[in-house]
Amino acid sequence: MYKNIVSSDLMASLGDFSCFSANYKDIGTGNYVERICRVLAEHEWIYNFQLTRFFVEKVWEKLPKEWREPLLSLSTDDLNHLPAGRVKDDWPTSLKDFVETAASLALPRQQSHDLVAMEINKDLARGMTPKKKHEVSYLASVVRDTCRKTSCSTVIDIGSGLGYLGQVLHHQCGLQVVGVEAQASHVHGAQRRIKSQGKDADTQIQTVNLKLEDTSSCIHDLELLISSLQQSPSKDQNQTDVINRNNDLEREDGTCMVGLHCCGDLCPTMLKMFVSVERLKCLVCVSCCYHGMSVTDPDSRPSCFMNFPLSRTVKEKLKKVGRDFPDWQLNVFAMRLAAQETQARWACQTHEDHQFHTRSVAYRAILEHVVTTGKWYVCFRSSILDIQCLACFVINVVFLFVSGGKGIQKLKRKVTRKDAFQSFPMYLEAVFGRLTLHSDETVQTEEDWKKYHDALQQSHDQWEGFFPYIEVITALQVLLQPVLETLVSVDRCLYLQEQGLKTKVVPIFDDRISPRNLAIIAER
Repeated sequence: MYKNIVSSDLMASLGDFSCFSANYKDIGTGNYVERICRVLAEHEWIYNFQLTRFFVEKVWEKLPKEWREPLLSLSTDDLNHLPAGRVKDDWPTSLKDFVETAASLALPRQQSHDLVAMEINKDLARGMTPKKKHEVSYLASVVRDTCRKTSCSTVIDIGSGLGYLGQVLHHQCGLQVVGVEAQASHVHGAQRRIKSQGKDADTQIQTVNLKLEDTSSCIHDLELLISSLQQSPSKDQNQTDVINRNNDLEREDGTCMVGLHCCGDLCPTMLKMFVSVERLKCLVCVSCCYHGMSVTDPDSRPSCFMNFPLSRTVKEKLKKVGRDFPDWQLNVFAMRLAAQETQARWACQTHEDHQFHTRSVAYRAILEHVVTTGKWYVCFRSSILDIQCLACFVINVVFLFVSGGKGIQKLKRKVTRKDAFQSFPMYLEAVFGRLTLHSDETVQTEEDWKKYHDALQQSHDQWEGFFPYIEVITALQVLLQPVLETLVSVDRCLYLQEQGLKTKVVPIFDDRISPRNLAIIAER
């Protein structure tokens, strides 16, 4: 028998933090934040490691002994629904309490039923992926309604890219839009896209090359940009004119700041800008890539990030819990997990999906183990730390032998493909078929290859019995993913509320399509 304590009537709004489950609605924001911090501190071992070092660090040994047999015996259905808070009556009390508590602390992620997607014009939808079209259709609808509510006729689209969102907001919602984009190539791309649609004469939508930073000069540039939006720019006006023209500052038309999947420090910077620039009347921002935030001191605790936490409440609670757990750290590994997929996709995995994921993690971890124990240095890049991605794993590897100048160098960009993970022999064949040995002397022989091959095979045989722990630990990570993301989202909302701004969080996308679906919506 199962017990599922997650409340079914969780509200998809964080305006007054009334979206707490029934267990936390009445305890107050501070206590709620403290409980989140304590759960994360007590179970840091679940997320504070690099996945490819699974065997090097023997992660499973940190799993409480009384949890091991119950978790290893889970069926596929049991495993899929554990992150949703479903427990079994015969589990140890400590395991049930942890799963139930963690699941109850997370903000709701199911897309708000009140949202209606905007039907995007066929010409404007050209070039959009299905995921992008889904995101733009819902975000444009939210921005339109928010602008109407706050009397905003202009929009600043931060990190506008190729201008998909801005073009829909202008041509279908009648809003004047300026995209702010840090990459010059994207600015030119947005301009080419407008011209390709025959809209080059339209002066009500533009893109400027500007990197948003938390500086007084950038705030000044933003204020000038907002001022320039109060009158329609002329057809031959250039980008410099748009930024530098300063119009009547007393005009009542409001401006909305928008950001779709703002990475790293960009979302915190937007929040600070919104607080500082009074002419910004509303904000709609969807974050991503929390692990991309700037690190102040890698060894600082409990947080090593410049822009987390932002709010007084979370700062105080982190410090309080940190006194009880002095070694606890919310670091890049924690924030990387916060930016992973939600439980929605995990819940749909088949037995074969889990088996493939186990092999893909295990084989890479074996490679790491051999390299580490053999005194090599390994650097894994790209999406290797994604714990749930079942797409084609592209492993970019560079090996450097510590002694003798020996090493392994990749011959091709893609070292392995998805089909290489069907078996370990196939994986080894794929790896060695796409890597070569080199040294300061001569190209190495087949005997050298055999030595590395044998070392990997021995490592595989050594750790194969521990492969089942990979999915168990991953399920616990999927359970904590929304708790970590909740802490970040609550911190950002509290920061705005502490400045006297009305703020809420709404899950505006289907998280099976777009996992980063929490939109922070604020009004002045």
